Amino acid sequence: MLKEIHSAKQVAGEPRRRWFVSPQLDLYVWYGPQDDVIQFQICYNKGPDERALTWMRDEGFSHHAVDDGEGRVLHMKSSPVLAASTEFDPAALRRQFTKAARKLEHDLYEFIIHQLDRSSS
Repeated sequence: MLKEIHSAKQVAGEPRRRWFVSPQLDLYVWYGPQDDVIQFQICYNKGPDERALTWMRDEGFSHHAVDDGEGRVLHMKSSPVLAASTEFDPAALRRQFTKAARKLEHDLYEFIIHQLDRSSS
């Protein structure tokens, strides 16, 4: 189940953000001045095969693998970064999100589901 982290860092001059976590995925949501969703990112398959689907109001979707910065021989852990990925199963992500988001507020849930459905068309 997604649970909101109420202490999500807010950066001056950037849109307000919210952060939700579950064992399977993380959801980040950014809001515009009218309190409308302008961007969201779902990081799923947490672990060595983590992926990130990002939706931006003005740009649409992008999909990436998440390089967690681990596993570098003789190097310190690096910060996670997004890397190119062509693997994307929208139906599997929708199922995973639906299961984790059962207690998410209705309007936000419906908005994200609508966008996910658009990503598969």
